[in-house]
Amino acid sequence: MSLASRMYHGETSFDFVGRRRLWFTISGLLVLISLVSLVVPGLNFGIDFKGGAVFRVQPTTTVTEARVRAAVGPVAEVVQVTENNPVQVIVQTEELPPAEVTRIRAELAKLAGVQLNGVSTETIGSKWGSTVSRKAFIALLVFLVVIVIYVSLRMEFKMAVAALVALLHDLIITAGIFALSRFEVTPATVIALLTILGYSLYDTVVVFDKVRENTSSLTAMSRTTYSQATNLAVNQTMMRSLNTSLASLLPILGLLVVGSYLLGAETLKDLALALFVGVAAGAYSSIFIAPPLVAMWKEKEPRYAQLRARVERLAAQGPGAERPERQRPERVERPVRGRRPAAQRPAATPAEPELAPDPELTPDEELEDEVAETEPAAVAQAPARRQPPKSRPTQQRRKPSGRQQSRPAKRRRR
Repeated sequence: MSLASRMYHGETSFDFVGRRRLWFTISGLLVLISLVSLVVPGLNFGIDFKGGAVFRVQPTTTVTEARVRAAVGPVAEVVQVTENNPVQVIVQTEELPPAEVTRIRAELAKLAGVQLNGVSTETIGSKWGSTVSRKAFIALLVFLVVIVIYVSLRMEFKMAVAALVALLHDLIITAGIFALSRFEVTPATVIALLTILGYSLYDTVVVFDKVRENTSSLTAMSRTTYSQATNLAVNQTMMRSLNTSLASLLPILGLLVVGSYLLGAETLKDLALALFVGVAAGAYSSIFIAPPLVAMWKEKEPRYAQLRARVERLAAQGPGAERPERQRPERVERPVRGRRPAAQRPAATPAEPELAPDPELTPDEELEDEVAETEPAAVAQAPARRQPPKSRPTQQRRKPSGRQQSRPAKRRRR
């Protein structure tokens, strides 16, 4: 049986929920480092957000980065000389007046050995960048509100809050990686950030759906706590989450390595890095952050707190504590009304042996003998006051049956 099958059936289990302090500590350190990196050194916003000018030229002679910086001057913020064929020189500056733009174009044309019109210029104002940032922020807020509403209606509000915390965890860590790696934040980066929210939410909802299924049957008499049921759900869905995440990470890794570094597609570098970090962080948070957070929050409710206390008490008492063997009370013989106890009863007289039936008597004659034998005892036990006996109907004379007549009446006991 495979590891995934054993984990699904509970035969092999990793205590993800029970070690939530360790996972929260690791995530807290990562989030703290990411928040600090957002301040120092901060995000490296591209020209689309902060505005500026970009100059591009294909030189006909050998050009180095140092010579380009010397020709342009201190206004050059980013200087890049690509190694592709053909070689391209890219210079990025802040917003400049028209006269300064004309000067830089002339210096680059002279250095590259081309005409003035061979230097392309692209100018972007800071207002456009602020508009893009504001729209991206509004889209993020709308997305988060829709997530909270959907998960609250589909499952419950506490799971929605935990999913929101996991999403913020992924966003902060991704932004911190961008700040530390000094990658430019471009519109492609914003698109990637919004994309990884979907990946993270998918994994979290899959785990929460299994948690809801496992915990819906918990009652006050259950022998499983909410945390244990949640941990079982995480083990049952972990392999599915890992397979989904790996299937998404491998193409993104190929896009990052092959497309960005081997093929030199610089526009794909920011998108691929954001997707790679975000999907990896989403797979981590859906297993190690969101389910333990829900379990910790739910067990503060009185219902699940009492269930946990009961399960811990039964575990401390050992196996068989829930159903102790009942001792049957000793049976006490109660006297029946109008009946003396067995100790006070007189010894029973031995029963008289029964006489074998006479084969020569007919059934009617045997019945008359039995009635005659019981009449003296009935007369002795009868009360003093008797009722007059009922008159018997005249017996009809029986027809001879052809059998031998009965024995003399001396055998009859009157």
